[in-house]
Amino acid sequence: MNDSAAECSEALDPRVQIELERLNTATDEINRLEVELDEARLAFRRLLAEGHLRIQQLTKKLGTSVHKARPYYEARFRANITSQELQTATVAYDKANSAHAAAREMVYLAEQGLARLAEGGAGVTLDPAWQEMLNHATHRVNQAESDRAHATVTQRTRAAAHRAASTLVHQLQSSLKRHIAKSRPYFEEKARINTALEAQKARIQTLEEQVSEAKQQYSSALRNLERISDEIHKHRSRRQSARNVKVPEIDRSTTTDTASDTNTTSSDKLDELCDSSTDASVREWLRRAAHHRPRPPTDADTWTEIDLDYSSPEEVGVFTLSRSGSVAPRTIARARLPTPTPGLRSIWITPVRKRLVSSLCLGVAPSRRAPSPAPAYRRRHLD
Repeated sequence: MNDSAAECSEALDPRVQIELERLNTATDEINRLEVELDEARLAFRRLLAEGHLRIQQLTKKLGTSVHKARPYYEARFRANITSQELQTATVAYDKANSAHAAAREMVYLAEQGLARLAEGGAGVTLDPAWQEMLNHATHRVNQAESDRAHATVTQRTRAAAHRAASTLVHQLQSSLKRHIAKSRPYFEEKARINTALEAQKARIQTLEEQVSEAKQQYSSALRNLERISDEIHKHRSRRQSARNVKVPEIDRSTTTDTASDTNTTSSDKLDELCDSSTDASVREWLRRAAHHRPRPPTDADTWTEIDLDYSSPEEVGVFTLSRSGSVAPRTIARARLPTPTPGLRSIWITPVRKRLVSSLCLGVAPSRRAPSPAPAYRRRHLD
């Protein structure tokens, strides 16, 4: 849950917001353009249907004049096409002439430079730079002449086709004058419809290109979002793996120092108790207990259990407390202790109560101190 909260509290990558805005913009643009494209296609179909209906009506109205005047309008249409082709060929011919003239000018300049170099001094060889310039200019002249010849042929061909189409138009116009005048509304309406259809077709093509471009932007934004999402997930996975592998390290030096201090304090107190005891057997037992005692816990409130009820052949003298509170010399076993005798109890000696035992061993009255509250684990009644 903490991981989820941490992930939610993370700042959103600004790239995500940018790509989302691009994605939304591209989506809106695609929707708008597709609506316009559908409308343009519908308008094209409507124009086509209306034009076809209008043409049929005019055909029925004008009768045979349309069929008789059709060759004239077809020749006129062909003459218009040949006129456009002739204009294109004429422009190409003019460009070829200009390139040829420029190339010849370069050749003339290179020849003049070489002539001045030869007149400058006797025995002077050709300059490589001028020679290279002359070769380049000559190559350009040859290429320009070839282009001009091709443009000349094309221009002449287009001019001849245009003259033939124009001649045919004039002939048909003179022979079909009455039918041409009668069928004029039909062909004018047809030309108008064709122009409208061409314009609508061009609009449809433009909208299709715009839709394709918007879809490419949408795909690009989507790919960028997927890439950013993968990067974020990889980053979170690495962070989660590092968090799982990382274990809270414990300060071993502090633990060792604490344990050493505890052992030192316990040893010092035990040595003090041994030194202050008047009985040699008690001192011997305490030293053996210190040698064989287990490692004390790290808790500062350590305790040691001394069972004051014992019966064993190996015994040493120690003072015990009876139920009435009087001090009596008893014995304690180093091995496993038997079941205690009724009327006696065990004492849990804490660091605070060790002073009391020491005082009892020395036969000195203990100091009066306020009794500390005894936890549940400090005392255990055996009776």
